[in-house]
Amino acid sequence: MLFNLIIFILVPFIGGICAVKLHIPRMIGYIIAGTVLGIFIHGQSAVFLPLFANVGLILLLFTVGLELNIDNLRRFGKFVILMGALQLIVSWLILYIFTILFGFKVLESAVIAFAFSLSSTAIVSKVIQDKAEENSLFGSMTLGILLFQDIAVIPFMILLSSLKGGGGFVETSIEIVFSFIKAAGILIVIYLLGQKIIPLLLEKIARLSRELLNLLTLLFIVIAIFVFSLLGLSPALAGFIAGAMLSGSLQHYQIFSQMRPMRDIFTILFFVFLGATVDVRHIISDLPKTLFFVFIIMLTKFLVISIIFIYYRFHSKTAFTTGILLSQVGEFAFIILHQSSQDGILSQDAYMFSLSVTLLTIMLSPLFMDRKEKVYLWIRRIIKKYASFLERFISYRVDRDTPHIDALKIRDHVIICGYGRVGSYIGRALNMSNIPFIAIDMNYHIVEEQRKRGVNIIYGDPTDIDILDFAQVEYASAIISAVPDIFSQEMIILNSKTLNSKITVFSRVELEKHQQRIKDLGAEVVVQPEFEAALSIIKRILVGYSMHKKDIVGKIKRLKLEHGMI
Repeated sequence: MLFNLIIFILVPFIGGICAVKLHIPRMIGYIIAGTVLGIFIHGQSAVFLPLFANVGLILLLFTVGLELNIDNLRRFGKFVILMGALQLIVSWLILYIFTILFGFKVLESAVIAFAFSLSSTAIVSKVIQDKAEENSLFGSMTLGILLFQDIAVIPFMILLSSLKGGGGFVETSIEIVFSFIKAAGILIVIYLLGQKIIPLLLEKIARLSRELLNLLTLLFIVIAIFVFSLLGLSPALAGFIAGAMLSGSLQHYQIFSQMRPMRDIFTILFFVFLGATVDVRHIISDLPKTLFFVFIIMLTKFLVISIIFIYYRFHSKTAFTTGILLSQVGEFAFIILHQSSQDGILSQDAYMFSLSVTLLTIMLSPLFMDRKEKVYLWIRRIIKKYASFLERFISYRVDRDTPHIDALKIRDHVIICGYGRVGSYIGRALNMSNIPFIAIDMNYHIVEEQRKRGVNIIYGDPTDIDILDFAQVEYASAIISAVPDIFSQEMIILNSKTLNSKITVFSRVELEKHQQRIKDLGAEVVVQPEFEAALSIIKRILVGYSMHKKDIVGKIKRLKLEHGMI
């Protein structure tokens, strides 16, 4: 027994190392490790694995729910809710038709299509955060749609539980209606308890003891599982709901940090268990069919998201980039497919096929996500070469409009690339100082709003050399790159220096590792927001200690020198 336990820990460990070295998601390494274990180990040797896997699934969904805050949808705005709903509905409808054509049953097709319509919150958010792109337009919109998808899983999993019993049309219809009532009731309970009662209770317990807070958290999970079992719902969904109820409290960060190590271990065992259930022979025999369906899924989701974004007047770069980021199938698909298989909704063949497709999309998506800028340019070249009418539509109807400024009369001005929070503050300061400026932003809705306020602003991609030329870079005294992503910063500097080698470039960088690269490209002034915030705090602290102004300036200068900012 102990030897088997060692093997069950060692093989996923090796799989995880291989995944890191190959730059693919670690969950893929764990699933492949589970597949290897499933080939060689059977029966009583793996009797404990399903139990640990179920615990891992509950804890995984608990922490997903813990990071979920329905109020955050307000921050992303109505566009995210509208586009998130449209993306799910249209993607589901198209993929449902394809699964029917592939020979799956009606109910199987409905479940598989919904699972495939979801994207990976874990993988996509990590890619965005690693590149410090959360504040970019495509980054914030992508995270908003992922949040909407996570919330949409709740009613679907409740609906799923009503379908497992079979029955006639009338009985099933009643169950479905009752499921939607349960879903609405649960969402209302989450909101009410999460906003008022639970935060107050957690605050009082947290003051007494950290151990008591952990015990109360565990009690919430167990109570949720018990209540959901009475309603005929899955324990995994109970874990998700328990996390969502605690997400509105101030203590949810502390709870997450306490639960995370245990969650990580058991989640690994869940993915190992998924891999152990995979039939390798089935995957190999169905490989051409699987690869074709992977292509259909990724293309469908990319096109649906891109078209929806373009319809709502977003730049093609934002539309295509978001489509690339959301083209894979997410980790919630594993949970939906696993639950459907256990409930008898999916046949073994349908489960194996769906699992294989999900795995392949997750394995392939990082290849596109890490190179999304190059993929975008490649797509534009393909469109230009083979669909010139579409290229004209994108170039002149989607990516540009007719700016209401007289560009020919402006000289010795400042160009602000990106007119979000940072850019708008800079613009206001320049306006107060009577310094002429032109702003460029690729968010059409911001451009429309700022024009109503009298701001000289161009709608377009600030990395586009034609847009920069229209903004009269040749005659500008300075250009400010206020966009958050590194690729756009690089292109703005290169193109502006091409048009005007003497122009002074100010650029922000999100990550310290990027500042030298931006300097090497020709930026005279590089600002890292977090470092500047730290300097501001340090200055205030030293002033509070009555330190001489000259000494403060010297220390700040030394820190800037050490940081490479001078």
